[in-house]
Amino acid sequence: MAATEIVAVLDAGPLIHLDELGRLGLLSDFKQLLVPQAVMDEALRHRPGMNPDVLSNMEIISHPPPLPADLLKLADEFALHAGERAALAAGFQTHGTIGLILRSQRRGRVSKTEMLQLLRDLPARTTLHIHKDFLAVIVARAETEAIS
Repeated sequence: MAATEIVAVLDAGPLIHLDELGRLGLLSDFKQLLVPQAVMDEALRHRPGMNPDVLSNMEIISHPPPLPADLLKLADEFALHAGERAALAAGFQTHGTIGLILRSQRRGRVSKTEMLQLLRDLPARTTLHIHKDFLAVIVARAETEAIS
C-alpha cells in the first residue's frame, strides 16, 4: 500500500514499543515521519539496537519550536520528558502505540488476527505501561468491531 498523505510526529514511545515488537516498519506508510532529535536520542537510549534506517520516510528535527506557555505549564504538571515536549511543540495531533497498531490493520498492513496478537503481546514483549483491564477492553472491542 502506498504511503498516505499523513505526516506524523513521533515521540519515543511508539518507536520503542514497535521496535520491541519487531514491527517498526508499520510506520513506513506515513508520507513523512518527523522525529525531534530529543525523541530519537531517548528511543536509542532505550533501544540501542534499534535500526531507524528502515524508515526512509523519517526526518530528524534538530530544533523544534518552543512550547507555548499554556502547553509548557501542562508539560510541567504531567512531568513530560524532553522528547514528549519536542513532539508536542511540533503541533500535530498525537497517537500512541496502540493507535498505530489499530491503524496498521485498517490500512491493510496486518491482518485482524495479527493486530489482535500484537495487542495481546504488548505487556509481555514491550515496556508499554498499560493497565491489563484497559488493554482487555481494547482487545475485546477490536475483536468484535469492524476497524475502520
